[in-house]
Amino acid sequence: MRGSLKGGIIIKQQESPYSNTALQHRRQNMRASVNIVCLFGIVTIAMHMIGSFITLRFADNYVLFYIADMAITIFATLVPALAFAYMGRGVRHYLHFKSRRKTGIFDSVLLVLFGMSGCIVANMLITMLSHFLPVSEPNIQIYFSATPGNFCLMVLATALIPSFCEEYACRGYVYSSLSRFGHLYACLFSSLVFGLMHNNLRSALFAFLCGFLFACIRKSSNIFLLSVIVHFLNNTLSAASTFIRMTLGSDFYSNFFTISAQVSLFVFAGTIFLLRKRSIRVFYFSKSPYPLSLRDKLLATLTSPVLYLLLLAGTATKFL
Repeated sequence: MRGSLKGGIIIKQQESPYSNTALQHRRQNMRASVNIVCLFGIVTIAMHMIGSFITLRFADNYVLFYIADMAITIFATLVPALAFAYMGRGVRHYLHFKSRRKTGIFDSVLLVLFGMSGCIVANMLITMLSHFLPVSEPNIQIYFSATPGNFCLMVLATALIPSFCEEYACRGYVYSSLSRFGHLYACLFSSLVFGLMHNNLRSALFAFLCGFLFACIRKSSNIFLLSVIVHFLNNTLSAASTFIRMTLGSDFYSNFFTISAQVSLFVFAGTIFLLRKRSIRVFYFSKSPYPLSLRDKLLATLTSPVLYLLLLAGTATKFL
């Protein structure tokens, strides 16, 4: 805001939104948002790293191992996300954003099928690439009998609690914090944080792909719980595959995985087609209304010092 003296009266002139000062202010605003989100990621990764050393002490007792894993998921993922959200715009603010349309029941079912089949396809791709990835995870063997009670404990620890905690952190807090800079930007960045939260390189790549699908569902539906449901079903399927391998053998599991991957390819393509027919384009991202060019957004992101600390922390956990 500038002022000029004319006839003894001060006339205020508003700063042009395209001036260098306004452009610099928008860059600083975006960089500050990226810094806060990256700081949240560093806190979460650090707490997960500390928690992993705690769970190693209970590797011989699978009940204590899963109880400790559930506690770490809550205190290392959900609690920091709630704290950052409370210091931001409030806990509820990050669950919804403005949407032009409401997603019906049939569209929600299609989005769930899209997410589930997409995760299976992503798992197939990562399995094909795993031969070229370095082995970076510790060899931890958890032995337990394949009983219904143990299966429920495994689903509770690896599916139910992580699905809500991680979704609120990544598709809730991180995604909503960055959505005003563009939904594609928010999808990619929230998927990056989601991938870095996982322990080894293979699971991090798989989490990045699945996280992008979850974010597309969140963007297309504006229903936070929908991505939680898909996340829960995907992790439950992973737990079920472990029990199939334990009870029916590796050969049956390999055949089951091959058939499910082939079916998922058709379901994935079919749901995208049906959603597009219903004017829901999950991979379409409209131009961001935030007044910054792509070059300026990249500049604001890449000049964030906390971003490189996040990448360093996330990379270190994959090889420690």
